[in-house]
Amino acid sequence: MDDHNKTKDELIHELQQLRSRLNALDQISNASCDIQQLTALTKAAESLLGVHDLPSLWPQVETAVKTLLQPDHMALYLYDRETDSLSCPYAFGLSAEYVSFINRMFRDTPGKNLLFHLTPIWAEDVQNDDAFTHMHPHIHAEGYRSLAIFPLINNQGELGGGLALYWDEIRPLDAHALNTGFTLAHMIALAINTITLFSQTSESLLREKQLGEITRTLNATRDLPTLLGTIIKMVAELVHADAGLLGLVIDREIMTFYPHNIPHGMNLRPAPRPRGLAWQVVDSCEPIMLDDYPVHPESMQKWIDAGVTHFIGAPVRAGDNCLGVLTLFNLGRSPHHFNQRDMDLVVSIGRQAGIAIQNLRLLSETQQRAAALAASLNRQAELDMMKNNFTQSVSHELRSPLGIIYGHAELLASESLGPLNDEQRQSSEIIMRRVMMLTNLVDDLTALLAAETQELRREEIDTTMLVYSLLADYRMRADDLGIRLEAEIEEPMPWIRGDSTHLRRVFDNLVSNAFKFTPSGGSIILRLKSLGDDVIIEVADSGEGIPENQLGRIFERFYQVEGGSKRRHKGTGLGLALVKEIVEAHRGTVAVASQVGQGTTFTLTIPGYRPANQADAPE
Repeated sequence: MDDHNKTKDELIHELQQLRSRLNALDQISNASCDIQQLTALTKAAESLLGVHDLPSLWPQVETAVKTLLQPDHMALYLYDRETDSLSCPYAFGLSAEYVSFINRMFRDTPGKNLLFHLTPIWAEDVQNDDAFTHMHPHIHAEGYRSLAIFPLINNQGELGGGLALYWDEIRPLDAHALNTGFTLAHMIALAINTITLFSQTSESLLREKQLGEITRTLNATRDLPTLLGTIIKMVAELVHADAGLLGLVIDREIMTFYPHNIPHGMNLRPAPRPRGLAWQVVDSCEPIMLDDYPVHPESMQKWIDAGVTHFIGAPVRAGDNCLGVLTLFNLGRSPHHFNQRDMDLVVSIGRQAGIAIQNLRLLSETQQRAAALAASLNRQAELDMMKNNFTQSVSHELRSPLGIIYGHAELLASESLGPLNDEQRQSSEIIMRRVMMLTNLVDDLTALLAAETQELRREEIDTTMLVYSLLADYRMRADDLGIRLEAEIEEPMPWIRGDSTHLRRVFDNLVSNAFKFTPSGGSIILRLKSLGDDVIIEVADSGEGIPENQLGRIFERFYQVEGGSKRRHKGTGLGLALVKEIVEAHRGTVAVASQVGQGTTFTLTIPGYRPANQADAPE
C-alpha cells in the first residue's frame, strides 16, 4: 500500500515513532555533551590540582575558564580576613583602572556585599540592571553585558573570594553553565587552599628551622655585642621585616640601640626616658603592633620620613625584668604586613633573648669577679710567701743571738765569773726569763709556719703514753700551785700518725693555759676517749672562763682575752692560734666551751688508727 493510501492512524503512529527516534537522538547528543563537559572538567581539575604555587596556577585557571565557559573577560578576587581587604592577583581582558575600582569599591556598600554570597550570581544584562547602577560608567567603559560571580570557598567553609566572568554579548542564564562555573570555582578554591596550606606549612617549617638557629645562636654566643647584633638581624629575617632595632636599657634611664638595615643617615643616639614607642614597650613590658605607624601619637618624625608604615615592638625580658625592646619596621616599599603570628614569634624570641642577655651579663660579672679574686689570691700567695720567708729568716737570725745572750746570762747568774750582789743576780734572772720568752715566741712562729706549709713529720704516736707523759711533766707544777690534776683515759685507744713534737706543743699550750687561768684549789682534767677510730682529747679546767662574746676570736693570732685580773702569766697570743693550726694540719678539729666563773673545756678530735695487734684484741 502506497503512502497515499495510509490511514490516519498509521500516519499518527509513524509520527510518534519518528518523534521517539528524534528524542533518542537528542538524548544521545546531550549525553555526548555531558561526557565532553565532564572530560573537560576532569582535565581542568588535573591541571589545577597539579600546581604547587599561585603564580603558576593563574594561567591554568585562565585556560580552564576559557575552555569551559568562553568568557571575554575574567578576574580572580581574593579576600584577606586579617586585613579585611580585597586583592586581584590575576585578570585578563580588563583594564587596570577597572580592577582598581573593584578593589576600592569593596570597602564600600553595596559592592562589598557581592562577595559575601555563598551562591553564584548571574546577571544577564548588567548595563540595564538597576542593581549595578553605581557601576554603569565602569561597565560601559569595559563594554561587557553579562556577568557571573562564583564564590571561592576556603578550607574553613568561609568565603575566600570570587571568580568573576564577563561576556560582551548578553548571555541568558544557563543552568548547565551555572553548574559548570560553580564546580570550576570549587576546584579553583580547592587548588588555592591546597597551595596556601602547602605554602604555610613550608613557611612554618622554615620558621621553626630559623627559630631553632636563633635559639642555638643565643645559647652559643658568649660575646654580648655580637649576640645583640645577631639577634636583631635573625629576627628581622624571620618575620620579613625591612629593618629593625634592638634597644638595651642602661642604668634604667638610657636606651642604646643595635641596628639592622636601618636607612642610611638615620641618627641612632641613645634615647633617654620616657618618649617613644620603645620606652612605652619597656615601661609596660607589653608588645605593640601597628598597621599605620605614622598616625600613632608616639611615632617619631624621623621614622615617618624614613617611610615606616608597619611596626612591631616586643619586650626583651628575663622573668619580670624588662631589659630592652625588639622593634621591627616595614617601610612603604614593602608588600608584607605584620600579623599576629609575627608578633607572637618576636615576643617568644624577646623572652629567649632576655634570658641569654642576662646570662651573659652574669657570666661577665662572674668572670670579672673571678679575675679580681684570682688577682687577690695571687697577691695573697705572694704576701704569704714573703711572710713565711720573713718568719724563717727572723727565726734563724734570732736563735743564735738569743742562745748567746741566754748562755752569758746563765754564766753570770751561776757566779762563775765572780760573785754577784742581789740586784745583779736579780737582773741576770730577768734577762734569762725574757730571753726564754723570746725563744718560745720564735719556736711558736716556727711551729705555725710548719703547720701552714704542712711540713710535719708523720710518726706513729701512742696517745695514751702521750697523755701520761703530760701528767708526769705537770704533776709537780700542779702540786706547787695547789691545783688538782687528773686524767680520765679509755683503753685501748687509737694511735695517731703525726708530728709528736708539734702535738706535744699543742697539749703543752692547752695545759699551760689551764694553769694560767685556774686558781689554787681548782682542778684540771685530761680526758682521752675514742669515737670509732677518731681520738678525742679534752682539757677541762675550773678556772675563770672566757666571756661568750670573745669565744669566737680566741684562735686568732695575737688575740688575748680581756679582763684577766687573776692572770698570773702574760703570753704572746699565739698559743691557741698554734693549737688550731697544728690540729687542722693533722686533719683534725678543735672546739671550745666555756662559762665565766665555771671553767673552760677544749675538745680536740684527730683522725687515728688502731694498731694491728690492738685491732685483734678483745673489747
